[in-house]
Amino acid sequence: MSATTDTTQPGSTPAPRAGATAPGPGNNLTGFTITHDLIRRVVPELGRRLAGAAAAGTLGTAAVGRLTDWWQMFTTILDGHHTSEDSHVWPVVLETEPGLAGVARTLEEQHASLDDHLAGIDEGLRALAAGTGDREVVLTGLLARVAELDALMHDHLGLEERTMVPVLREKVTAEAYRAMLASLALGHDPMDFVPTMPLLLERAAPEAREFMIEAMPPALRARYDAEFEPAYRALVASLPSG
Repeated sequence: MSATTDTTQPGSTPAPRAGATAPGPGNNLTGFTITHDLIRRVVPELGRRLAGAAAAGTLGTAAVGRLTDWWQMFTTILDGHHTSEDSHVWPVVLETEPGLAGVARTLEEQHASLDDHLAGIDEGLRALAAGTGDREVVLTGLLARVAELDALMHDHLGLEERTMVPVLREKVTAEAYRAMLASLALGHDPMDFVPTMPLLLERAAPEAREFMIEAMPPALRARYDAEFEPAYRALVASLPSG
């Protein structure tokens, strides 16, 4: 399947099919919005699941491994979202509102800082799984990292939503927005991100979920229904409660 036939990337809006109606006025930011909702949910959820399992005495190697698999799905989505913003989305916004150049620089700098926190969380999860170091100290440090990331994300998303998002929705022309989506699709294999979409869409509103899924080519949609979503549901069912 050609990567240019689908623009349903984590954190981006799919290219509407012929006859599809984008909900609401302006450019349709469905993918962008549900990604922000996902970030606000999943980061603290990791902390709750870790703390809950530790309190229940069920945070063994297997449980940490399953949590790590789930978290890596999230970080794949987050990395795609941030990379798309820096390389494609913000440049389109700045063509319309050049005065936001300073905000764009700040957001890119924040992405780098967030990456450092993500690396620290990955390191903590690996240490828990391997049983290296004092387990209580490792867990305490990991939970602190998660809380720090949650706070930074809250501020970061708020800045985007106050400044860049209104321009992207209301001022960037429909033609420029479609061109941005087409450019995002180039060079991307849908299999890099479609397996993560069950997490992205897990708590999306029905209309948003259908809008995103409808953009998938039929063969990929069939795999999503038969393979990716059932596998994700099984993974979530096996996670420590949070």
